[in-house]
Order: sequence, then structure tokens, then C-alpha cells
Amino acid sequence: MPVNRRNFLWEAPASIFGFSQLAELAMAQSSQEPAAIDSHVVDFWVHSMGLPANMVVGGEKTKGRQAAGPSTDNFGREPLFLQHDVKKGSLITTDQIDPAQMLSGADVNLSFQMVRMRLSEDDNKVFRNYQSGGIYLDLQPITQPAQQSALEPLAGFAASLFSAFGEAGAAKSGGKTAAKSTSSKAAASPAPGSGAAAPAGASIPLQQAKQATSVVLPGGAGKTSFAIFAKDRRKTVFGSFVSVFATLTNMPIFSYLPMLSMPVVGPATLTAMRSLVANLQAHGESQQWIMMSPPMDVATTKEGAQQNPDALRLPAGNYVVIPKEHSDAIKNQLDNLKILDGFLVPKNAGPLDVYDAYQQAAPGVSYISLTVGAQPVKKSASGK
Repeated sequence: MPVNRRNFLWEAPASIFGFSQLAELAMAQSSQEPAAIDSHVVDFWVHSMGLPANMVVGGEKTKGRQAAGPSTDNFGREPLFLQHDVKKGSLITTDQIDPAQMLSGADVNLSFQMVRMRLSEDDNKVFRNYQSGGIYLDLQPITQPAQQSALEPLAGFAASLFSAFGEAGAAKSGGKTAAKSTSSKAAASPAPGSGAAAPAGASIPLQQAKQATSVVLPGGAGKTSFAIFAKDRRKTVFGSFVSVFATLTNMPIFSYLPMLSMPVVGPATLTAMRSLVANLQAHGESQQWIMMSPPMDVATTKEGAQQNPDALRLPAGNYVVIPKEHSDAIKNQLDNLKILDGFLVPKNAGPLDVYDAYQQAAPGVSYISLTVGAQPVKKSASGK
């Protein structure tokens, strides 16, 4: 069914604002006792993500209180991006990317495809206690008024995505289970398209290429932020929310479940989307960060990188994103690792080696692999 772009842009805010109130309404109806709220999660969404306090349940308590800054745990869960340098055949930090090799003088269509998630042994133990989790991602441009008229109508709008992931069988058990010992073969990810759910902690396949999140960045400058967390589904609004979407999509047992994808949203809708995720994550207390990032600057062009040296350089390529606290476990291996089929593998591994090789590569590191696309925006003969 064709999408009416104008209707979509105007109707999406109203529908999302309705979703953002779901958590508060469900909490009020689920129990006569006050709902348990994770104050650390509330602080992150209010102080780091900039949500108005009144849009997060429990957020009113943050008014008049100065944020103490990120806790050690939260700082350790902030992301570190590593790019697969094709010429070297190894990994590099993004500050090592040469701006001269980036696009020049262009407005950019930036796309993110989250390919796979792999948890370290320690994070896998934590995840096994929750059996499910959520992934929130948004991309937004930094638009100058003079630039807007030179772009197509959708430039200046953000993109937002909220998904769930979980252990096979978690939807039925709904509770904690002891981690079962498995052989390396049983723990490996199934072949793409097989339809089988990947065991949590081995590898969880995420988006297909057609599900990539993209946004137009005038001048190649933008921001991105995300929150990835493990969450107990029992007696939480998050669990109810996931169950509804799993039922609607006929996926009661899942490894990755796309729920809300908003490819073209304005500031009001983006705020409402963040409010929804914040409420779902905070309710019930029982959650644990896997990775989290307040909005950070992104540069996809040579000029953007030169004007903002602290911005994350993101030319097209393959990346892994790891928690900063895992950097010590990988820093001495960067020259010996590469990304193949979304996995970290030894530098000398080939396509036929991936299945066995990834299981022994960087075992102490949790990561999400990304495929980033950066294409110049084509303009019409009139310059728009």
C-alpha cells in the first residue's frame, strides 16, 4: 500500500505520543502498589538524552538535581567504534581514519545496518538472567538554515528505531534459567535466512540489509545515540510490549524482533520515541546496560571531520562497536583481527573458516557489528 508521505509525517507524532503514554498507563493499571523504577535509567534519559523530566515516569524527581555525571559502570558501557581497515586487513580506531579518504563537499545519505551482536562470556551470564533486551537507535542531522533549501524535503528529519532481542524460548519460559552447556557447534549462529533463533550469548543476527536505518545529513554532519540493554520480561511493561509485537508478527520465539521503525520523524516525534523507550526500560528496575551513548557528533565528510575533530568519523565501511571497558581485552589484538560476515575473526581467516573462527576471537569482548553506508545525495538539475 503506497505511503502518503505528508500523512505519515503529520500522523506519526500523534501515534507515537500515544505509545509513549503506554508505559505509564500500564504501570498504573498493573498494580495498586507504586511501580519500581530504575532511577539510574531515568537519570540517563533525562540528563544525558535531554528528555523533559515529565515525559519519563519518575523523572519529576530529577528536577532541581544536578546530574552527578556518569557512573563508572555507565562510562564503561559507552561505545568505542572500531573500523575494519580494508588496506591493512585489521582494525583501527576511528580517529585513525584519514579525512582525505572521506567524501568531500557533499550532503550525505548515511545508513546503519546492525549486522550481529556477540556477547562476552561475562555479559552472556548476565544476559542469561534476563533472556531479553532492547535496542534503541536514532540518527539526526545538524542542519544549517542555508543548507535546508538545497536538499530534498526529507533532509532535516531524523530516523529512529526500537527493536527487541531475546533467547529462543524466553517468550515461553518468561523467567530465569540456568545457562546450559552446549558444544561450540550448537552455540554458533544459524545460517542467514534459516529462520532458526540464535542462542543468546553466542551470536544474535540483527538487521537485514533492507532494514538498515538511514538519514540525510546536510554537509555530512549529524548526531547518533543509542541504548542497548538486557531486561527481564516478567511483570514489566517492556515484556508486555514485546509480547504484543511478537504476537502481531507471529514471532513468539525470537532472536531479533523489529518493533518500531520511524524513518522520517521531526523533533517532537523523536522526543516521544525516546520517552517510550525510557519508560519501558526504567519500569521494573531489573535491567542491565550492554551499551549506551548520549547523542554524539558524527562526521561523514572530509570537511565535517576537519571542522569538528572530536566527531566520530564514519565513512562507508564495516565496524564493530564495543563497550569502553572491554578495550583492554582487545587493544593488543587489533592488528590480528578483521570483520568477516559480521563477526570478529583472525586476520588470516577466510569465508570457510568463519563458523569456527569467530567463537575463539576476542572472547572477552562484547560487540555489535555495523555496516555503514555513506552516499552523496543526488540533486536535480535545479540544485534541489
